Amino acid sequence: MSAPLSQRIRVSLPVIDAGAAQQRRDRVPPAALSPWPCEFLDAVMSASPYLARLMERRADTLQALASDTPEALCDRAFARARSAADCDSEADAMHALREAKMDIHLVAALADLAGAWSLRETTAILSSFADAALQGALGFAARDMGLAGEDGTLPGFAVLALGKLGTQSLNYSSDIDLVVIWEAEHFTVPEGKEPQKLATRLTQRLVRLMSEMTAEGYVFRTDLRLRPDPSSTPLAVNGDMARHYFEAVGQNWERAAYAKARAVAGDIEAGEAFIADLEPFIWRRTLDFAAVEDIRALAKQIQAVGNRAELNVAGHDVKLGLGGIREVEFYAQVLQLVFGGRKPDLRVAGTLSALKALSTAGLVDSDTARVLTDSYTFLRHVEHRIQMLEDEQTQTLPEEDGARARVAALAGYGELDAFDARVADTLRAVHNAFTEQFEEGESLATHEGSLVLTGVEPTPDTLETLSRLGFSDPVRIWHQLSGWAAGRARAARTERARRLFSRLAPRLVEAIGATGDADAAFARFAAFFEGLPSGVQPLSLLAAHPALADELVTILGLAPNLADEIGKRPALLDVMLEPSFAAPLSETGPASQDALAERLARGESFEDAMNVARRFVREERLRIGAQLLRGRAGASDAAQAYSQLARHSVTAMAQAAGREMERRHGAAPGRWHVLGMGKLGGGELSADSDLDLIVVYEPEAEYSDGSQPLEAPVWFTRFTQRLVSALSAPTEEGALYPVDLALRPSGSAGPVAVALKRFETYYRDEAWVWERMAMTRASLVVSSGGDAAISLAISDAVNAHALSEAEVCAAAADMRSRLERDKPAASSWDLKLREGGLLDIEFAAQTGLVARRLGPEPSTRKALELLAGKGWLEEPDAHVLLEAHALYEAVTQLTRLAHGSGFDPQDASDPFARRLAQAAGCPSLPALKARVEDLAGKTRSIFINVIEKRASPRDG
Repeated sequence: MSAPLSQRIRVSLPVIDAGAAQQRRDRVPPAALSPWPCEFLDAVMSASPYLARLMERRADTLQALASDTPEALCDRAFARARSAADCDSEADAMHALREAKMDIHLVAALADLAGAWSLRETTAILSSFADAALQGALGFAARDMGLAGEDGTLPGFAVLALGKLGTQSLNYSSDIDLVVIWEAEHFTVPEGKEPQKLATRLTQRLVRLMSEMTAEGYVFRTDLRLRPDPSSTPLAVNGDMARHYFEAVGQNWERAAYAKARAVAGDIEAGEAFIADLEPFIWRRTLDFAAVEDIRALAKQIQAVGNRAELNVAGHDVKLGLGGIREVEFYAQVLQLVFGGRKPDLRVAGTLSALKALSTAGLVDSDTARVLTDSYTFLRHVEHRIQMLEDEQTQTLPEEDGARARVAALAGYGELDAFDARVADTLRAVHNAFTEQFEEGESLATHEGSLVLTGVEPTPDTLETLSRLGFSDPVRIWHQLSGWAAGRARAARTERARRLFSRLAPRLVEAIGATGDADAAFARFAAFFEGLPSGVQPLSLLAAHPALADELVTILGLAPNLADEIGKRPALLDVMLEPSFAAPLSETGPASQDALAERLARGESFEDAMNVARRFVREERLRIGAQLLRGRAGASDAAQAYSQLARHSVTAMAQAAGREMERRHGAAPGRWHVLGMGKLGGGELSADSDLDLIVVYEPEAEYSDGSQPLEAPVWFTRFTQRLVSALSAPTEEGALYPVDLALRPSGSAGPVAVALKRFETYYRDEAWVWERMAMTRASLVVSSGGDAAISLAISDAVNAHALSEAEVCAAAADMRSRLERDKPAASSWDLKLREGGLLDIEFAAQTGLVARRLGPEPSTRKALELLAGKGWLEEPDAHVLLEAHALYEAVTQLTRLAHGSGFDPQDASDPFARRLAQAAGCPSLPALKARVEDLAGKTRSIFINVIEKRASPRDG
């Protein structure tokens, strides 16, 4: 229209505060006010302090609106913004841009509030001004840096607008989403200069001109985070690099973002060519149902809004909240992306145009299109009025009634209740349509609320969700999750892996939150996930078996050692799916020797056997460890299972070593026996125990009978070396167990394989008391046959001595004293070495067996019970020692499983501390500590009474 704006007022706005309106009117020159209907300006000034200040500062513009059309004034503001390119100084350029912005804001607001412009016209004017401001600012910066051509052009350097500026539907107080592209073959720079550095500096100058706050305000807040991989790319992106990025790892949310791209400044032709190059990425020719799955997942995340589902207009975010602007935009753009590849008519800019095109194409029914169009228009009007209050980038309706009444007044509502009702009805109508479109499929939000991982910044609801789940720094967590969803992890490089991760993410973060220490559990999950060599297989397993994800997160959260193992060997996830994995050890028992033998039979070589055994043991260790960690198995059950597993391994490797020796050097020239000592012999191994072994042989021939015969001692020595290598040498599958042969006769000074006769004479004539004590725990693990002689020899090693009870006790007390001196406990939590710890209990049991010549009893618990029955221990003392042993075993099994030896429970995470206390039957870690101290004191007293007081003074 050609009439001035003062004559085009079509709506009546209520004056909510006449006194405030009069105060603000008094600050504006009367000449600027007089042509206007008094009630209209009073309504605007009473509701919007920002617009009242603009009328005061730009009174000439307000007066001009009474004689010129708003369109003409906007054209002049556009020209003023573009003229910044020709300014003499940066200060002059910034002044020109900000003056023009104030004029546009005043004109656009009054034309919108008067009803003179539609939503499309208002947003188009705001967008055109942004274009002009960018052109003026870039023109000045390029000329000032010496990069502009003689005609002022900037070949090869293009500024793209995305988001609402891209679709020419900019908000009243919006920031602007920009992507800066430079093309190497066209962007010319002075000789000797680096194009990338200059392109980045030019972009920084552009941003400062637009965004820096001066006394006159700012022009637009500028956001460059929609460029490819913003965390690792410069502000200005090389065009070829960007094209490669989208071809390789571009995501569906980026398709949605770049579908709105428009070249707005710099080399427009180069910008348009770059956007055209992206068309195959954005608009796929086939119906992209893989992308539909991904988009539907995002829709589900948007849909599950936690507490926002309780629709309350006060404080509601009309853009991001339930039934808000984003739901309409998403509704339309999903259909555009899916069908736009084959239907070019759908590739229109702007949500309203998209809804019309979709309705025309029969993809949205006309009633739904009408409801969404009307709702979107109303909500955008509300959004503008929220922003007009103080020129703030917000879409949230004020919670306070008085402030919200000002928004209502600018929207033409004199009664707040009527406005609130209209807003609520609109939000429900939008959300009903959105829900109907995306109601299929599983929800991809957590029970705590939405989890949206796409885009360049987290939504408020997503941050609230992460905070409720226990994360101390939700923004950091979101950026890491979002990076994974974007493919910034080796395991998420493929499109399928990224889709799987997006589906899993809500369940994973919820499970991580449920551990009770979300930050620590997330750190361990991150180490696991980022260490995966590839992601499709493990992510597929986790997606197909939701309970597996919970189990995995629990293990990762409580046990860093297991987390490391699973991260290195993700195929272990397959094991976690087997029914026996979750079945209690008390029902299934440890894996059988037959199961290992069956798998070994599939191999052909000694090396095959070593690798098969390593895989078998790794899988069983994980099963036993998970059982212990989750409380499905007690410490004693786990110790027995670990020990049985080790016995199976030693048996299998000894037999494999024997076969290999026979293949190379002929059948063994006699029989061999492998003894398990220490905790292996006693059935008390933990997750990271080494194996104490002794190999004894009975020679029956001088040489082996093969083509390369060996003398008997050499044959059995090499056999032992092969056995140790089979158990401890690292292969492609890792190692089985560290092996220690130091308990053999003469220790490291003696041969690694001991002849039976030497074994017998050593223990009859030379053994120290501590060596006889060690033999109380000897157990025959595997033998090539005829074990009667070795069994008798073990018994004699304990019993065949002429020492008195006092002499045995004196020697044991002396050895314990030396250990305390030479190898002191690291802390009071060192339950093995501390006073009153496991060594005191074991010494009490082993000393009694040797002193009373009761023969070997490898199990500490059984030895204590035996000694109580024989009168070596008083029944109450035996009860205390058994109770202490059970407590120490419970603590040691869990800590060594989760953290390895040397871990101090005082450093435990809260969840692990709770689990540790629970395993020990205590309500808390301090209560467990008190229980340990109590039993340690009693144990040390018993040790003194049983050992030291029985020692003969002359034998010390």
